[in-house]
Parts: sequence; structure tokens; C-alpha cells
Amino acid sequence: MKKLFLLLFLAFLTGCSSLFYYPTKYFYADPKKHSVDYEDVDFLSTDGTQLHGWFMSDKEKKKKKGLILFFHGNAQNITSHWLNLGWIVKEGYDVFIFDYRGYGLSKGQSNQQGLNKDSIAALKWAREKSKDYPKFIVYAQSLGGAVSMRAMKDIDFRDEIDLYVLDSTFSSYQDIAFDKLRHAGVFVVLSPLAYILVSDEYGPYKNLDIFKMPILMIHGEKDRVVPYKFGEEIYSKLKTPKKWWWAIEDGSHTDVFHPKHLQYRAKFVDFLKGI
Repeated sequence: MKKLFLLLFLAFLTGCSSLFYYPTKYFYADPKKHSVDYEDVDFLSTDGTQLHGWFMSDKEKKKKKGLILFFHGNAQNITSHWLNLGWIVKEGYDVFIFDYRGYGLSKGQSNQQGLNKDSIAALKWAREKSKDYPKFIVYAQSLGGAVSMRAMKDIDFRDEIDLYVLDSTFSSYQDIAFDKLRHAGVFVVLSPLAYILVSDEYGPYKNLDIFKMPILMIHGEKDRVVPYKFGEEIYSKLKTPKKWWWAIEDGSHTDVFHPKHLQYRAKFVDFLKGI
């Protein structure tokens, strides 16, 4: 029995997608049914993989305040995650949200190297689009924070980003895997193997000091998915001269703009005015 348990554990850890990626093809919520207009965007990852996204815009607002590129979290796809920022379209900001490979209508299979390529491609697409806007903002939640931070190392236009928002995220795949296993009952005794069997090749902790753009960090104090300490660790290592920390006192994981926190929507809009 012990041998079987170990084999199952090793198989679980070795398959990184089981730990970090939970893509679906299901269509969860149509923005148009929530009075948010969008267009489908098909574009290529840097290795040629076909990717899909949505460009959300309020066509009635002629004067745009900025473009937001949205990196979503590790589960489902854009048809659920758009709800986190869809509300800001009515405030004059256009939003481009995309699916990593394996998610939604994007082709391919999820892995660290592939998501890195997808993130670079999305940043380049949004950068070209942002030339028609007064502000270029990158908003990244949870896993999206990790993959976008790593992709920042591979682009040469970081200084063109007016604001980088990191919401409920982490900087090391090994550290988050270790933390999860340490609180997983019978798996606790084997948790150190996370540092052997989980790859941190694309862990962004290695390049946090290169960020010079303004950064806003958001983290719920009651976040059980990505504990609060992971956000604090990133914030302490940032070298940018302009950085802000929003601790959401009763917040859980990536829920800062949920209906129960409407005051943060207004606070965020006011914050963007000052950038």
C-alpha cells in the first residue's frame, strides 16, 4: 500500500499540469448578455500555436482612457474570467483577455514553456494595440501573475507599460506546490519533494528586480488558494520606485472586484486616473 501511495504521489507531482492548469472548453458567461460588447481575436503564439481572445469595448464611448491586457488564473477559460474586469469597460477602458494554450478555443496543451510563449505573444499584440490609447495597463491574476512576470523578462518594451497590476499571485511554482502539499494531510511528509519534482524553470522570482514600471499589488488577507504571504514576498523584492500594496481585509482569492467589494471598483478607477 505504501509503495502504491508513493507511486501515485510521484505521478501527481510529475504531471505539472495537474498542479497548475485546469483548463476547460465550456462557455460560462456571454458578455453580451451583461451588456458588454466584444470581438473575437485570433492570434499566434511565438511558436505558431493558435490562440484565442476577446477584445471588449464600449463602442458608445469614443474617448478611451486606456487599454488593459488581462492575464487570467489557472482554471476554466476567458468566458468565466472576463467577469473580473468586464465592468471597467463602461468606465472607458478597453480590455483584451486571452486564453493560454489548452484553454477555451486556444489550441495546444498547457505547460510552463508554452504559457511563456503565449504570454509574450499577448503582450506584443496588446502593445501594438495600445499605441492608440493614452494608457497601457497589464492586469494579472493568480497564475496569470506568475506567467506574465516571467514573460516580462523576454520583452523589450516594459517601460511602455503605465501600470502593472498583480492580483493574488506567486513567484515560485516550487514554493506554492510545497505549501499546498504541506497542508494536504497525508502528503505532508512528502512535501519536500516538490522542490525536486516540480520545475521552476519559468519561476519569475528570478527576475523581480527588473521591473521599473509602476506596480500595484492586490492580495486578500484570507486567500487560501495563494496565501497572503506569497504576495508580501513579491512586494518586498520589487525594486520599482513606484509600488502600492492593497491588502483586502476580508478578501479571499481574486475577489477584489466582486459585488461584495464594490468600493474597490471605484477605488481602482480613481487610482487609474492618477497614473
